[in-house]
Amino acid sequence: MKNLIRHRGVVAIICTFVICVPSVVFAQLRAEAAPQQASLQSQQPGGFLSNRLGAYLTIEGVLYDGNGKVESNSLVVDMVNGKRLEKSVLILVRNVRLPVKERCTLKGYELGEMIGSPPALREAAEEQSVKYEERSSAVWRWRPYFVVLIAAKPDGLVIQTK
Repeated sequence: MKNLIRHRGVVAIICTFVICVPSVVFAQLRAEAAPQQASLQSQQPGGFLSNRLGAYLTIEGVLYDGNGKVESNSLVVDMVNGKRLEKSVLILVRNVRLPVKERCTLKGYELGEMIGSPPALREAAEEQSVKYEERSSAVWRWRPYFVVLIAAKPDGLVIQTK
């Protein structure tokens, strides 16, 4: 009888170990991974209109019609979420053709991409003693752009889908 009680006690201890220890270990692993995930998110590039890409924004402005190396369909934004900016921001609008000299109100979010030729291409060519040919006239840089979800003003703007 004593052996049976002793065995039950050992079984209870083993069951507790098998059930509790993994959950404690996994909780600790999750806690250790959380700061890494947060630091990766903090490395995400910001936009011109908001510090957080993908945030829902209402922007207002007029199509840029000046000279210089500015992509067509760039909006000179002077208001974001109803607040006037201290300095206007120029941003490319991808999926709505903007009218000339008309104030636009657009709702959507900011995304971005890298444009130009990455320095790694030149470095790899030099390492292999191969002549490097620039693939892009743009400087290697981050370029935010705006994706329209609702074309509020003026009437008649059409959102293009791919």
